[in-house]
Amino acid sequence: MKLAVLRNRNFALYSAGNIVSWLGLWMQRIGIGWLSWDLTHSPFWVGVVSMSQFMPIMFFGPFFGVLADKVDRKRYAIIVQTTLMLLSGLLYLITALDGMRLWILVALCACLGTASAAHQPVRLALVNDLVPRNLLSQAITINSILFNMSRFIGPALGGISIAAFGVASTFGINALSYLAIIFSLNRIEMAPSGRGRAHTGFLAELGAGLRYSFSHPVIAQLMLLSGITAFFGRGTLELLPAFADAVYARGPAGLATLSTAAGAGAVLGGTMLTHFGTPHLQPRLARSGSVAAGLVLFVLGLAHPFWAGIAVVAALACATTLCNIGLQVELQSVVDDDYRGRVVSLWGIVTIAAPSLGGTLIGGLAKWGGLMP
Repeated sequence: MKLAVLRNRNFALYSAGNIVSWLGLWMQRIGIGWLSWDLTHSPFWVGVVSMSQFMPIMFFGPFFGVLADKVDRKRYAIIVQTTLMLLSGLLYLITALDGMRLWILVALCACLGTASAAHQPVRLALVNDLVPRNLLSQAITINSILFNMSRFIGPALGGISIAAFGVASTFGINALSYLAIIFSLNRIEMAPSGRGRAHTGFLAELGAGLRYSFSHPVIAQLMLLSGITAFFGRGTLELLPAFADAVYARGPAGLATLSTAAGAGAVLGGTMLTHFGTPHLQPRLARSGSVAAGLVLFVLGLAHPFWAGIAVVAALACATTLCNIGLQVELQSVVDDDYRGRVVSLWGIVTIAAPSLGGTLIGGLAKWGGLMP
């Protein structure tokens, strides 16, 4: 694996802060998943709680994408990360004081989702600001591998934390983890971007970004393929709490195991792209991953032993990661810098909101079809 991009000071600082924050994020996500299941014992409501975190991205993501193209992205990222830290702290306090109810959890997750909608475009666009053009493909791939490494480790830590200290501990740890990325962002040195001087109206810029995204033949195709894979493939992964308890009767430890298997599969997919993903081969790998995800979903319905479920979940995560990273690299390579924030905000709708919508639909079908014993 080539690591030239890690010798870039800004990218190294950004990655170091992100890996700590992402570990906390995955601990919180597994905590929210388990808490929603513990409160309802319903795969449908697990999907609804998941959707409440990501639905705001569909409504507010494009507006925040305009901001990401107009303002100083570093300062904007610090403000958003601080907001996420405060919301996670509130989630911890309410849960620790035994005041959590389903409607409160849904409301807090919606607030977290709104803050995440603000973070998503700047998170994706900022990578382009940190590294030179020749390192962009490598930076996106390694950034995704680090994210999925946290997905490999974080759920295991979350399961241990839930078992040892209770579910509230995952929220408290995540709140503290944001300090790492806030510190890293403050240490990054970036040249003035020149954004913020345009006088074009906000809605006019939003419309221009939408027209550019939907009229660009390559970008439109990439988003469509990614959306289909995310809806069905990653949407199924949103229901791991229900699979762990209702199908395999393994509780939080089983959830941690399945989530860790998903993280391991995602790391494998990212590593495959790094080793074999030349600019010529990456698009083919991404599209092959989409086809493979569909085949693996069929096998998942037959994977009744727990060990088989672990293997299939890992394979599904690997296939969806091949698709997601490969398509994202291709997208970042073709998008015009002036529209980057707005385009990646739409990409966030596809890659983050689609799994929660898929999880809600599949969860409803699972309840109707008898997933519950």
